[in-house]
Amino acid sequence: MRVWLSTAMLLCLLSTAWAGDDWHYTLRPGDSLWKVCQQFAQSPQTCWGELARYNGLDNPHSLRPGNALRVPISWLKEKPIPATVDAVTGEVMLYPARGGEPRQLQSGDAVAFGDALETAAKSSARLRFADQSEVYIKPASLLVVSRYRRFLDKQNERTELRLQRGNIRNSVTPRQSDEASFEVYTPGAVAAVRGTEYYLSVDGAETTRNEVIDGRVDVGARGTDRQIEGGYATLARLDEAPIEPVELLPAPAMEVSASHTDVVAVWPTQAKASAYLLELYSQPAGRLLTQAHLSTGHWQKDLPTGDYRLLVRAIDENGLRGQESWHVFSVTPAPPPPPEPEPEKESHWDLWAFVGAAALLLAL
Repeated sequence: MRVWLSTAMLLCLLSTAWAGDDWHYTLRPGDSLWKVCQQFAQSPQTCWGELARYNGLDNPHSLRPGNALRVPISWLKEKPIPATVDAVTGEVMLYPARGGEPRQLQSGDAVAFGDALETAAKSSARLRFADQSEVYIKPASLLVVSRYRRFLDKQNERTELRLQRGNIRNSVTPRQSDEASFEVYTPGAVAAVRGTEYYLSVDGAETTRNEVIDGRVDVGARGTDRQIEGGYATLARLDEAPIEPVELLPAPAMEVSASHTDVVAVWPTQAKASAYLLELYSQPAGRLLTQAHLSTGHWQKDLPTGDYRLLVRAIDENGLRGQESWHVFSVTPAPPPPPEPEPEKESHWDLWAFVGAAALLLAL
């Protein structure tokens, strides 16, 4: 098993990320310790005093809306739903926030607060949360899961991630009653959303790129905030403010032909595209099978029998990837060979003709 992170980097990442086994509740107008305990605790009669001591509150009546309370998970009526990974391809390492040996992730494994996930060059995984939000971690990426939603119906829960490098695609379930409740921090910026679909990446120069497919993402860096609507993108170089929103390049008009021998995808090239990103996924599992950067509008590959989903996006001069072009197809087995022709049966017509003629002569 290969470990990519150095010990020093691992300690640096995890020491500030782990939030422990507490639920963090942000007080709203009219809230008090008693009301919080009545609503959420298994034993509300004793909870409020213990909760005050747990949070180090000398005067519980001094609490104000916006203050945060730490509530032990074991005190709650409803138990949390852990974040889990699936669609794992290749080597995906988990570095536990609580310490211990790094381990290779398998589909179905749980992820705790503060855990770091790292994908190898040709590896990927999907991270799922209680509210059905998803983060697809692409190859050569490092993501720290600082905090995430663990309940279906509790307000003021936040998801906070740190993308140190690589690429992720986020599909965030909308929460009408919350403000931006899903935040991703990068070395140079922060992207906050309430509910949307978007991409976020960090390259070797620590430039953050954000492409919004649907909804809106607020990207902030160096005291400047940009509101990026669906169909637009921005980038923020390290120690610089995000650029003005740039319109995404259109989705390539892809055509796919599949047979039992190979698959061919073609699309017209775009004048403003410097390259194209292609990704192939298995269906229905959604595992990322291959990823390629192409300079032309042509791709061909031999594939085994199965169902697939192909994605192509144009890339502009800023490295911003455009609108998604998806195509679903299947590779079917080769048709069976035609049956061999049956050998011709030997004709006995001449023999029977001779016998019949002989019998006629005898009769005469």
